[in-house]
Amino acid sequence: MKLHRNSLLTAAAIVVVLYVVSLVVGLPAWAAVVLSVVLLVLLAVVWKQPDPPKPVVQKVQAAPAPVVLPDPVFSGPPTRTVVDVRLPSASADFQFSFSAVVQWSTVLSGSRHADLGAVAVDALLKRARALAVGLQVTEEALNQQHLAAILGEPALDEKGQVRCWATEVRLRLPDADHKHLQHLAALHRLEQTTLIERRMEQDKRAYLKDDVFATPGSAAVWWLANHPGDVENAVGLLDTLAELSAAANDLPVRRTSAEAVEQPKPSRAELEFTAAVDDLLEVEQAEPQRPARGEYREQFYSE
Repeated sequence: MKLHRNSLLTAAAIVVVLYVVSLVVGLPAWAAVVLSVVLLVLLAVVWKQPDPPKPVVQKVQAAPAPVVLPDPVFSGPPTRTVVDVRLPSASADFQFSFSAVVQWSTVLSGSRHADLGAVAVDALLKRARALAVGLQVTEEALNQQHLAAILGEPALDEKGQVRCWATEVRLRLPDADHKHLQHLAALHRLEQTTLIERRMEQDKRAYLKDDVFATPGSAAVWWLANHPGDVENAVGLLDTLAELSAAANDLPVRRTSAEAVEQPKPSRAELEFTAAVDDLLEVEQAEPQRPARGEYREQFYSE
């Protein structure tokens, strides 16, 4: 193994130091030379020993720095908002209030129309109008869901310039119309209740007239059916039931009791006739009684 320059310099420096030390101490010259030789031999032996293998350090190439790309910026389709556009309903007295965000994309490249947003809004409102005209005003929530589902699908306008659709669809009745509709609904319920009560009353009246009080006998049977076993009271109520039956059928009252018969009031002519008859009776009673014609003849011939 070759001696390095630094090693030689070190050995020379040691020899010089030993020589100087021997002179200072007073040693003979040969002793200094021997000591130097021995020391050099030891140094040579030590230096000839192989150096321990050094670990091989492989240089690891640094990974290339990742290239950070900027997040892609997506530009959404153009939009335009419509608010409180009146649309007709199935009822001529009410109109819907329509709001939505209209979105569109160009179909024909190089279109020369100055405002494609207006084309998209017009096309979408036509679709919304055609749908709303068949919707009932009483189904507001269902109407909004139905309209949002259909208008959310892209569709072409009449000339095929844009494909438009809608988001955030809102369909409702104005507050004044909503209150008016609630008032009409309350009146309709009241009308239905009145008609049902009237029909029930008519049915009950028809049942009493045409079934219960059709005849005095049916009236008596009805009373016995509601008071089973109470025959004595039924007999006592026959006149009353007969009167009710006659009144129910617009017939003159028929009474079986002579005491209950009411004398009709006489007319003026009847009163005058009765007065004249009474006067004649009084005159006849005042004159003396004359024999009848037959009695006079028998008396004449007997004489």
